[in-house]
Amino acid sequence: MELVKLSATPPSIVYPLPVLAFLLFSLSGNRDIFGLLVAIAFNFTSQAGINLWNHLNDVEEDRLAGKVNVLIEHPETRVVAIILSFLLYALSFFILYLFSRDRKFALAAFFVVSILTLAYSDRSALGKRRLKNYYLTEVFTYVVSVPLYTLTVWTIYSSINSRAFAVALFMTPFALSGTFLKDIKDASSDEKAGLRTLAVVFSPSALLKVSVALLWCYYFLLALFSILGVIPERSMIALAFSVALLYSNYRYAKEDWIVSGKLLKPLKIMVLSNLLSLVFLAAVNLAPLP
Repeated sequence: MELVKLSATPPSIVYPLPVLAFLLFSLSGNRDIFGLLVAIAFNFTSQAGINLWNHLNDVEEDRLAGKVNVLIEHPETRVVAIILSFLLYALSFFILYLFSRDRKFALAAFFVVSILTLAYSDRSALGKRRLKNYYLTEVFTYVVSVPLYTLTVWTIYSSINSRAFAVALFMTPFALSGTFLKDIKDASSDEKAGLRTLAVVFSPSALLKVSVALLWCYYFLLALFSILGVIPERSMIALAFSVALLYSNYRYAKEDWIVSGKLLKPLKIMVLSNLLSLVFLAAVNLAPLP
């Protein structure tokens, strides 16, 4: 049970929140509930495998950061976690093989994602050369993996088309915005471990500015693809949530972008409103698509 909880940490729109599966279900035009369940199953198994692998290889950093989890308290569970992680990766490929509507593309795309996510965390073979140890390769992993993973899930509902690429494009800055903020709290332990992550190399203020810029890019692409008709025009309704980002942006600027307790509220508002924008985007597109 503890390993299951760890596999869902940190929580994301992929797992344990099935937001991505619901969003792609909505925009694809496929209304087969079984397909939605398959996509959720793929999301849960693949992301659980990725998360477990990441935690397994981050034991040293987590210990330095004062974190406590089952892998740290009970080292004997690590072998089980390794086996479980690789079984989840394998099960994810099996799901795609059985249910993808564009099998060759899906298997090839997820193979690239798998290689990158394994290399992102791996200590046993890559050691200090693992991708997450250096900010450029860290960002590269997300820039490549996010759109490919999005397209992979899309193939469970439909073949790849222009709408699939549009969704993959606007989901990339959305996901990257969180990447630039996620390790700020771990900057001290990352530096002690000799890592050159985003949080170590750049100031919290700089990372916050980039994160906000990426979210504006997400809303811009959402508006652009709606106007061009690549995704339904009613998708523009989700832009209403950009008002919350505008408010947060104002609060950050008022504090000179200095990350402190004063920004906790606008940060929470920004995170929640962006999540709700995806949920709302999915909800408004559940009606028959053009």
